[in-house]
Amino acid sequence: MKKSIKMKFTIIGSGMIVGFIIINIILTYLFMIPFSVSITQKQLNKIAMQIEKHNMHDEEEFQDYLDQIEEDMNTRITIVDNEGTILFTTWNKKNNNVKLDVNNLTGSLFYDNKKILDEGKVVSTSSKRDEGPNNQIRIMILRRIGDERYIFISRSYRSLQNTMQSAILFELVSGCIILILGLILVQRWSYYFVTPIEQITHAAEHIADLEFDNKVDVKTEDELGQLAKAINRMSDHLEANVDQLQNDIENRKKLVRNLSHEIKSPIAVIMGYADRMKAVISKNPEKAVGYCEIISDESARVDTIVKEMLDFSKLEQDYGEPSKEKIYVKDLFGDIRKRFYQENREKEISLPDGSGDKLKIVYEDDYNSEDFIYADYVMMERAIYNLIRNAVTYVTGNPPIIRVTGEKNGDYYEVRVFNSGSIIPEEDRKSIWEPFSKVDKVRGRAKKGYGLGLSIVREIIEKHNGYYSVNNVNEGVEFVIAIRSVKSID
Repeated sequence: MKKSIKMKFTIIGSGMIVGFIIINIILTYLFMIPFSVSITQKQLNKIAMQIEKHNMHDEEEFQDYLDQIEEDMNTRITIVDNEGTILFTTWNKKNNNVKLDVNNLTGSLFYDNKKILDEGKVVSTSSKRDEGPNNQIRIMILRRIGDERYIFISRSYRSLQNTMQSAILFELVSGCIILILGLILVQRWSYYFVTPIEQITHAAEHIADLEFDNKVDVKTEDELGQLAKAINRMSDHLEANVDQLQNDIENRKKLVRNLSHEIKSPIAVIMGYADRMKAVISKNPEKAVGYCEIISDESARVDTIVKEMLDFSKLEQDYGEPSKEKIYVKDLFGDIRKRFYQENREKEISLPDGSGDKLKIVYEDDYNSEDFIYADYVMMERAIYNLIRNAVTYVTGNPPIIRVTGEKNGDYYEVRVFNSGSIIPEEDRKSIWEPFSKVDKVRGRAKKGYGLGLSIVREIIEKHNGYYSVNNVNEGVEFVIAIRSVKSID
């Protein structure tokens, strides 16, 4: 049977109290009498020193002084001269002017130790005599006072044994009372100590079951209070992480579905045109070449999707942390301009009126050549160009215009990419930053969807602790990304 901590505290506490009571009784029984003898000897020696200082010339007054000491302190006093003749005594005044009997305990003690007493030393002794039903214990000291005078001081403990028995009995009664009070205190203390542990255990069991609604309500500032706060913080963090993990799992599932659909279309096209090419390659080589171009375009599309997916996964999993450096925007925008014209040299836009005329995209950029930012050059070029590539996909107008501008905004540097054309529906303005956000809505090839380009932009800007947004503006759409233009420790 398992014992609770409360029961263990009660048993241990009660055992300690009983143990202390027993130890106290044993100590009283073994050491009370020797301890009392030692204390009494010191007290008697102190009384002798006080008597030595008192005036002894007035014999009647001095005798009264000794009698008062005997009455107050239960102390027998005898003063003798150098020959052993009793000068003063408090126990039998008839013995005054009588010599000490050498056969008597006091006499033998005096005559045997007179030489030691003359050297200024103190003689102390104790004796026990069995006299009828009462045991008598007498403590005695003998010392020299004044010139050729000696003092005997003794104290009798006729009922010391009874006193010790009474003390033991009292300790037993008081021990029982202390034990009862101790049990009450131990119960209260164990409740105060164990209740927080029970709450912490209960909360930990809920956490183990991924239930985070149970909190530990411990208001103390001791170690238990700190443990309770740590459990609550752990619960909050785990709840947030579990929620985030669940969201990530759902996003992963959605991403896999969208990626599968996105790759499925070009693969189907590739397979279809590959089969057709088998049939026409010998009869109509020109048509076969056209099929090859379509297969090549779709293969390039699959390759782009896979590469972007790998890049997005690395960014999302905290690989490829930005290596920040000071970048002048004139260098960044200059490289982007060159890349734009290299990749879009043949790019033409059909007019929406269907007249058949085609126009080149008008590319504009505007920035202060002295501005700079602190960022990863490769990542920032990738982010800005992804916005431009997205703009190229959706630009319309007469003429079609893509405008890239950069300016400072406080501690941040904002890059804006505008393309003329239709606006983005309000309900899609947040979702376009998610991977393949348009795949589920538009299943045809007429619309390419937003793919992974904008998702990569989002990950890059978040890694730079910046912000991003998209706005419908006059005659088109404007994307905004911003990162710090001052050096900071992220």
